[in-house]
Amino acid sequence: MPSTPSSTDGSGPRRLSRGALVALILVSLAIPAGVLTLILWSHRSHGSGTDPATNGALFTPRRAKVGSLAPDFTLPGLDGKDLTLSSLRGKVVVLTFFASWCAPCEQDMPVFERAQRDDGSRVAVIGVNYQDFPNDSRAFVQRLGVTFPALVEDSTDNPVAARYDVHAMPDTLFIDARGIVRERLFGETSAHDLQNALRTLLGS
Repeated sequence: MPSTPSSTDGSGPRRLSRGALVALILVSLAIPAGVLTLILWSHRSHGSGTDPATNGALFTPRRAKVGSLAPDFTLPGLDGKDLTLSSLRGKVVVLTFFASWCAPCEQDMPVFERAQRDDGSRVAVIGVNYQDFPNDSRAFVQRLGVTFPALVEDSTDNPVAARYDVHAMPDTLFIDARGIVRERLFGETSAHDLQNALRTLLGS
């Protein structure tokens, strides 16, 4: 009479040990996770670039942060000439957001004007209007004797201000010669504040 295969005679189907089953499950989970990681890494490496001058900092950041590269932009000036922020590399940049309806800005602008006149070979001051009509901004800077570039955004759509997280006036950023945001001052900037910030950036 033929015998029935048993689990001990080696001729029947074998069960996987618990350890082998756990290992199989882990491998099954690891493979798709690895593929997903590779896809994400590939997307990031091809979708963004770096600037050697910033030791690998992204050259197209979405937001301005102290210690990171300042988001680049091009805006028309009240004089009709376009200005691109990155064209000022090599100089310390004082970027101030202003508006004709901003009372503290009226105190700031002459302070920035003096800095531009005193050290224009190493410092570039630029202003960007915020939620202001171009004609009002033009009258404002003319009345205050401002000669540094005053750039214009649409009075309702302010994409540059949005990238710089501007929500109130005045708001001033100090950008070093490599294009890195080094300091930010909210509210009125005194001559003392400005001198201290520039002294640090200019190394004097």
